[in-house]
Amino acid sequence: MKAVLSCAEMREADAYTIKQCGVPSQALMERAGRAIAEEAESLLNARGGRRVLAVCGGGNNGGDGWCAARILSLRGFETAVWPLAEPASPDCAAQRALYRGEVVGGIPPETDLIIDAIFGTGFRGAPAGVYADAVARINGSGAAVVAADIPSGLNGENGLCDLAVRADVTVAVGEIKRGHLLNDGPDYCGRLVRRDIGIELPAPPAASLLEASDVAPLFPPRRRNTHKGSFGEAAILAGSRAYSGAPLLSASAALRCGCGYTRLAVPDALFPPLVGRLPEAILTALPSRDGALCAEEEALRALCSAGGIAVGMGCGVSRGVYECVRFLLREYEGTLILDADALNSLAAFGTDALRGHRCRLLLTPHPKEFSRLCEEPVARVLQEGAALASRFAEEYGCTVLLKGCTTIVADGKRLCFNAEGTPALAKGGSGDVLSGIAAALAARGAEPFDCACAASFLLGRAGRLAEKEIGCAESVTASDVAANLPRAIASLAGSGDIR
Repeated sequence: MKAVLSCAEMREADAYTIKQCGVPSQALMERAGRAIAEEAESLLNARGGRRVLAVCGGGNNGGDGWCAARILSLRGFETAVWPLAEPASPDCAAQRALYRGEVVGGIPPETDLIIDAIFGTGFRGAPAGVYADAVARINGSGAAVVAADIPSGLNGENGLCDLAVRADVTVAVGEIKRGHLLNDGPDYCGRLVRRDIGIELPAPPAASLLEASDVAPLFPPRRRNTHKGSFGEAAILAGSRAYSGAPLLSASAALRCGCGYTRLAVPDALFPPLVGRLPEAILTALPSRDGALCAEEEALRALCSAGGIAVGMGCGVSRGVYECVRFLLREYEGTLILDADALNSLAAFGTDALRGHRCRLLLTPHPKEFSRLCEEPVARVLQEGAALASRFAEEYGCTVLLKGCTTIVADGKRLCFNAEGTPALAKGGSGDVLSGIAAALAARGAEPFDCACAASFLLGRAGRLAEKEIGCAESVTASDVAANLPRAIASLAGSGDIR
């Protein structure tokens, strides 16, 4: 896993490197400027062009821009700097004094590439005045854009913005920050490149970025002398008269993720139309009322031999679904995955049912579902998702997988981000596929935190493979994603990227 730092952690790492490790701040700025210049040069060479403009603020981010402009000038590029403020830090002033090239008051015609060095990761709010004007002019210039550390205007903590530079490449100096990954971050950062400049971390980071090599150990080569009982049983409790597709999507995903048995338990009203639709799954009818699940303890107890149970996909919000969840929380001892209407029913009838559960517990909400569970506005969930998920996980003794363009996984002690996703997953049914993957992994013995990390990663990778196969994100369906799970799993053997 790669480190992902909060803004506070990055400041502490800077201070530690300078004060405790004895690395001069000006040396760090020189390395940062060189890293930015090298990425700018690479982009210029790929696209063609020689004219570079650095747009610089007055802080250390601006100093990185002055430095990058000087280095590119020495390498033979035509450079200019547009300063938006006088240097406010000694290091920025020192870099300004070293620069010998042109200084301008705007964007020169035919500029090929702009280095955005206005604001760093500590910026909050929206750019105003001359800064807002500069951001708008950069975005409207048509030039390639390389952002120094983070696109100016983007919140380094949560990736939200009102107005920000849209970069083609963002050079994450030292370490990746949370704002690069969350919310609007990926859209504004473009291609994210992390460049090590020798900053030392005083302590292990609170959060990490998931990589293929972290998921691969959950899929070791299989022994030939094995059988279906070696890989556990997953149970999928899903569906209602109104939502008959969700159970099939979830169970098909479980079948493709390696568990020995997949049991699909649906309301008895849904049983006849589903017979034979998924012949590899063991289809079971559960009592229902008005086409929705109702709690019948003997029927639910019969499912408790499964190593992983996923509940809620397409169930509808009802007292019956809530009572099913409450029974499993009280009686089941395996890994319980609560998704969709299991979560909505808990929010409607009482989250106190989560307290004192016997099972290992994984919750998989999207931001609106999580806002109902934790009784916070969606806006706050987007602003403080990592903190809220960690707090909720600690309070209820569970793992939370908070869905988003970058998924947050928290268990109260660990925090992980998964950025493998794609807009192709922005379709009904993607969450059903996720729950099936998680149930299969739980059936095979994975702990909830590992289930959440691996399931979110595989869903994202399968989505990307489906998008590549079909040719556009718009046309990918959840069935396409489930069908690409074998290729996603196979790609883990190289523990690398699929591009």
